[in-house]
Amino acid sequence: MRRTKLKRDDECSVGTGALIVYISMILLASIISFTIINLTEELLQSTQSTAEDARRDSVNSVIITGAWVYDNQDDMLFMMEFGAAGEPVARVDVIYVLTCTEPDGTFHYRSAALGDSMGGSAIYVWAVGDQSPVNNPTFANVNNFQPGGRYFFTLDGGTQTSPGGAAGECGPPHLDTHGIDANLFLHIPNGQSTHQLLSLSNGRTIGSQII
Repeated sequence: MRRTKLKRDDECSVGTGALIVYISMILLASIISFTIINLTEELLQSTQSTAEDARRDSVNSVIITGAWVYDNQDDMLFMMEFGAAGEPVARVDVIYVLTCTEPDGTFHYRSAALGDSMGGSAIYVWAVGDQSPVNNPTFANVNNFQPGGRYFFTLDGGTQTSPGGAAGECGPPHLDTHGIDANLFLHIPNGQSTHQLLSLSNGRTIGSQII
């Protein structure tokens, strides 16, 4: 009868050790792969976050740099400046909201596209340095605002339901009579809204500042 030669224990131990090393290498490779994938995802998210921050820095922006009493009625004159980044903005896409609250809690507001009086006195918009609408029969409102550009615009007091009303709510005389301030908001597409508090510096005197 033929006898089978059995392997020695030490040879089996070598085989078992090799198998353990092999499995360990597979596990190590899996851990390294997972780490690389995780780092790649984090780098991608960081890149996207940086790109989003850059995009936000380049969106349209506008600030109000000056405001004055414009006439003896309820008109106001403003100067605004658009950020150097961003893109051209159509005038009709810029929405203004004018609000004020009387001491008894009565709230007034008015909103429309910039340059639209909604039935009140005419509202003008022109670039700083260009001829104003005063004594200018050929005057036409600016239709597009350029990045970095500065512009004048007028606003008329009144309410949304009665923009041409005699009370001229939120205009200089109304603010002076009630001793209150007003709020002006400008909303532009692809950009942040701008808020400006309107506070009389010298009553309703023409040319006095209101910010």
